Amino acid sequence: MTFYKFSVGVVLTLAMVAVLFMSAVVFSSRDFQFGVAQVAPATNGLVDFERLAEAQQQIQRIESETSAPRGELLEVQSRIDTIDAATRAAQTRINEVRAEIVLDIAQVERNAEVAPAQSAAADTSAQALSTRINTLAAQPNLSPTDQQTVVALNSQAEQLAQDEATVLERDAERGTLAARQRALSGQVAESNARIFALQQSVVPNYEHFGRISNEAAALQGLSRLGVSADLAQGHPALLSTFLVLLMGALGSLLYLFPAYLNRAVPVTMAEIVVRLIFGMCAAFALYMLANAAIAGFSMTSSVQQATTSAALNPFAVSLIGIVAGVLSEDIAQWIQERGRGIFQQGGASATRPPPPPAANEPSATGGLVNNDALNG
Repeated sequence: MTFYKFSVGVVLTLAMVAVLFMSAVVFSSRDFQFGVAQVAPATNGLVDFERLAEAQQQIQRIESETSAPRGELLEVQSRIDTIDAATRAAQTRINEVRAEIVLDIAQVERNAEVAPAQSAAADTSAQALSTRINTLAAQPNLSPTDQQTVVALNSQAEQLAQDEATVLERDAERGTLAARQRALSGQVAESNARIFALQQSVVPNYEHFGRISNEAAALQGLSRLGVSADLAQGHPALLSTFLVLLMGALGSLLYLFPAYLNRAVPVTMAEIVVRLIFGMCAAFALYMLANAAIAGFSMTSSVQQATTSAALNPFAVSLIGIVAGVLSEDIAQWIQERGRGIFQQGGASATRPPPPPAANEPSATGGLVNNDALNG
């Protein structure tokens, strides 16, 4: 290997590393814009990182100022939930005990042949049941078993009255807590309204503020110098153009590396420069034609296609650039043939055959397929 060929290999390697690094930075920024546009279409993929940081600071200050009412609100809500659960359990137990007392009283009344008043039988409160029990206790013709039942019923009625009083006390406590909850909820709702307004100043739909904030923090952490974040604040059309140009350069390098390794005619420094520029031009031309075709189809079709820059998938843009960089000669010839077909008159094909390559020139397929090198 000659020193010149070694130098060419070093230049190719450095160019590949530089293009890969810049492509990764630009692609990450463009992919961030594409994700933001998918989540919040009204933003068109653009987020003001400075405004985002200011909003986050103000939100943190509001949350810090309202931390006490928020904590108290959670505590009040927890106490209300506890009281509700205890009340439901106590009410279930009271209903079961009341049903047992009513059945036992009815049995003793039948045994003693005592007919209670209709209004008294319908009233099942603890006080009404105690009155019926006391009436039965005063009956002289009760059997010993019924007398024991009446004594037990009296104790159950007293316990029932205590349980009902406890439920009433809990209801009163719950009412006090509910009033406090409404007051605290008003304070928290006011602070939440301020927070939502700050979030909407960054993202129209504040529900996506948290997700976009996390994505922005991840993008800023990707580049310590803030390059990715700065690029992400550029217009999606400009960033997509940068991306397709870099991918065209990457495709050119994918063409040059096999040529450097396999081709009989050595790769020169001038060829590297020319090929990189040519690949970027071919990628840009194919990118423009693809967007023009999509726009034309959208105008003539009943189905409207997304033609905004923010809606362009960065993977599709990268694919166009890489393919155009690798096949730059074919792309240029294809564009030439299509253009001649558009502007020719009479509809007759005026395409002229391309001139044969010189004997010493490399094959149009570069280093990917080299018949000369294989036959040599």
